Amino acid sequence: MTIIDRARIESAILRYDFWLEMRGVRGSRRRDLRRELRANLAEASADVGTTRALFGIGSPKELAFGATETDSTRPRWSQAAMAAAGVFTVVLFGCVLTAIAFTSGVEASGATGREVSGAVFPWFGVDYTAQVDPGRSYSAGAGGIGGYLLGLPLLTFVLVAQPWRLLRRGHRAAATTSSPRA
Repeated sequence: MTIIDRARIESAILRYDFWLEMRGVRGSRRRDLRRELRANLAEASADVGTTRALFGIGSPKELAFGATETDSTRPRWSQAAMAAAGVFTVVLFGCVLTAIAFTSGVEASGATGREVSGAVFPWFGVDYTAQVDPGRSYSAGAGGIGGYLLGLPLLTFVLVAQPWRLLRRGHRAAATTSSPRA
């Protein structure tokens, strides 16, 4: 097997592992499923070639969705991290674009040479400041934006991860270990 064939197989296994993670499969179970897929692909690529072996498994996403059931007691840490990163990016770009618009408004108003501050919708509690000097130098700032940059992504992380799912696991374990009374 060539290096390129091994890389193609490992790429398929990584995509398979990603979709298993998105399904909520535990790490030890994912490791076993990866090991099984790797062995099957190595054997199939020796028999029919790597390309046919990879086509034989189909889509790693569909393979992962067919391999296991979703664990309803496992928090969605990976999905939550991706969602929080997306929210952080949107908030950051929104803040930067608002600062640019605020600075343009200060310049258009003709308030040059002095610092102007104000609040801008929808950033409640954030004080934007801008200064436009006659020599075409600009400065802008946003005080109090930390609550948005940290709070919204953290809230998104908690809501998507649903860490309270761990409580179901403890409740389910307690229910199966208690014995019925006669």
